[in-house]
Amino acid sequence: MIFLLILAASPLPAQYNIKKLMEEGKRTLDQGYYVTSMQIFSRITALKPNLYEPWYLMALSKYHLEDYKGADEDCQQALKLQPYIPDIFELYAMTCIRQEKFDSAIIAYTKAIELTSDKRDYWFNRAYCIYMTDNVKLAREQLDYMLRRWPNFTEATALLRELQAGTKPRRSLPGPSRIAFPKLGEATIPHQLNRLTH
Repeated sequence: MIFLLILAASPLPAQYNIKKLMEEGKRTLDQGYYVTSMQIFSRITALKPNLYEPWYLMALSKYHLEDYKGADEDCQQALKLQPYIPDIFELYAMTCIRQEKFDSAIIAYTKAIELTSDKRDYWFNRAYCIYMTDNVKLAREQLDYMLRRWPNFTEATALLRELQAGTKPRRSLPGPSRIAFPKLGEATIPHQLNRLTH
């Protein structure tokens, strides 16, 4: 009887393997070995398809590899499993921007803002997407609000000037600067998929 209790309380070898694979995947992702990390996270999702984190990290790997369609699909799977982490919405939005699916990006940034309204990059990227859909009035309202809230937000000021001049923004979209490993309930996550910068 005691043996059964000990056996039931101890983690199974497969759980150790998943944990070890996750650590290896994160390490390779952090080191920039995106193909390897993608393969590791793909293996994990095949073994444990109900875990959101490997789907998110596989999407991040694909984003770095410029496989935006694949990253899009993996983000959607991660969001089905865990719709309460704003960074997943942000990565999904960035993949949508890369595919010029601005309406989808607006929806994703709106959901991210609903979860954490203090990240000005989310506001900025949503305003950028609104502008790219030719909704100048709403984009201007968003930028005015942002500049009242964050008066020294130079990127928002620059985008507002471009909007007032009637030109489309000429901005490149940077990739994620640092890798985030989101955890449910974290107040802030030390990474930006990034505001759109010159």
